[in-house]
Amino acid sequence: MKRVCVVLLVMTFASVSKARALQPGGVQLLCHRTANQDVPENTLESLEQAALLGCNVVELDVRRTLDGELVLNHDGVLERLTDGIGEAETTYSGDLELRDFGGWMGDRFARMRVARFEDALRLARKMDIRLVVDMKTKGMGADVLELLQREGMLERVQFNGEWSDVKQLYPAATDAGTGTAWVQPGVTAEQVKAYHHEGKAVVANFSANEHQLDLAAMKAAVAAGVDGINVDYPRLGADAVGRPVERKIHELGVDASSGQNPSRAKAILALSRYRGFPLQEKFAGWMLDADDNVSRAAALALVTARPQPPLSVFAEALQSEHQDVRANAAWALGILHAPASMLLALLQDKDPRVLQEALMALSRAPGDVPTAALLPLLSNETAAVRGAAALALARHQPEIAVKAIPVQMRLEMKASLKLGEDYARRGKPELTQPEIDEISGRFRSQMKMLQALSMLEGPGATQALEELAFEPGEGFTQFDSMVAGFKLWDRIGADAQPAVEALGSSDSQMADRTEWILVQAGPAVLPDVRKALGSEKPSVRERAIRIVAWQGDTESLEILRTMLKTDEPDADLVSWAIEKIESLRSKE
Repeated sequence: MKRVCVVLLVMTFASVSKARALQPGGVQLLCHRTANQDVPENTLESLEQAALLGCNVVELDVRRTLDGELVLNHDGVLERLTDGIGEAETTYSGDLELRDFGGWMGDRFARMRVARFEDALRLARKMDIRLVVDMKTKGMGADVLELLQREGMLERVQFNGEWSDVKQLYPAATDAGTGTAWVQPGVTAEQVKAYHHEGKAVVANFSANEHQLDLAAMKAAVAAGVDGINVDYPRLGADAVGRPVERKIHELGVDASSGQNPSRAKAILALSRYRGFPLQEKFAGWMLDADDNVSRAAALALVTARPQPPLSVFAEALQSEHQDVRANAAWALGILHAPASMLLALLQDKDPRVLQEALMALSRAPGDVPTAALLPLLSNETAAVRGAAALALARHQPEIAVKAIPVQMRLEMKASLKLGEDYARRGKPELTQPEIDEISGRFRSQMKMLQALSMLEGPGATQALEELAFEPGEGFTQFDSMVAGFKLWDRIGADAQPAVEALGSSDSQMADRTEWILVQAGPAVLPDVRKALGSEKPSVRERAIRIVAWQGDTESLEILRTMLKTDEPDADLVSWAIEKIESLRSKE
């Protein structure tokens, strides 16, 4: 089927003019192996950086993994570029996705992931750049062409490496040398004119040679009239071709400091994508802005900066007279896992949003936070504060949290039920904005309290979740029961009996939810479920039959076959269960 598709591709584009790397409109900047001297090579981050630094054409490398996926990788040696071992081509793509593809170049790039070819094509299209695809694995042509066509990049790509099958399947394809003379630094204007007279474009190469950082030679090549320069250091190349990156950064800085606030925030976020520029001081200044969106954009820029800034950069913002600035500083410190000591003073803040962000940050922060600082906030008048307090309490005082959070959760649910009852009593009229805010606030608070309970270990937290999951959900609290049920999937195995008993509930929604909890909980619950196969309650028995079937429980087969022999009223269901289990059994 794939070959048929490629044949149709060739027929469709047989008359298309050959792709060219160099386009009209000034000296082009070509980048070798993405921005490999600024950001780890062949990552999406490095491809984006090459585009941001002004590259018109970017070369990248493609290999096929053990399971046939196409990924960006140059030499295949995982020891060089990842925290793994082996070869890219003998490794499953799922394994590569677990690897760190950035940390080899420094801690600031840790946790970058392998780039899939299709994602690189999508990014290149978005950034409006052309590509040179260096194919490192033979026989990828059909797959590469299929992706290029699908992502709209077929006419924006040239090839290198093992690309002979691409040429066979798509004759219009070209390599990076087609119609182009590649020359070394020192090329003269006369030589360039001679190549032009032959109808060739001229590219001066400043990659992988002793002129990689030779800005003067780059400018000389441009003055000699070359059509493009190929570099490993795009920032130098951009300067040489007359499009210095600093000019763009200055323009964005002006936009970030003046004009309408949405435009200012957009400019700050755009600046945050540039790596290796001295922007920390500017971001810290913009974070102090009274406009929340501008301040938050600057806080985000600091959080995502590489390398990460020192935590002291947030000190002034923590003392700001503007509550949004304090809240944004607290948020940033939480994302960066700052020590709890930096945040404790904010627990005395009078602004609810500042309190909420401080508590959320403390739920991620190392260090000690006393119960006396957190427990009163669990009953704060603002719902958002109560939910965040539950998380912080679970993080720092779990023994107190396991007792206090369920109590507060019940109070929240009781208040929500009352709101629902009042809404129904009034004939379900259109809600006012204050009513919407109260309902939404309580719902958000309850979600955070459920998250807090799931953070806690031990039978007490499990029991609290069971009490919420195995009771009929009413009105505005139905989602609480559902979410509590999800959180039991990975902890109900320690004692499945409460769940088995809940299978007999007269509330069909709760019984359905419980059935699926036991399906997803895995083999640990099966001993208790098998006992339920003999239940006198038909509803419990039927649900138990389905559970062992969906889990493919071979140990239940003997019981099920015995049930068939005893004129079992559930014969059809039992037969289905036996067939399902046998189909899931591994073949010896």
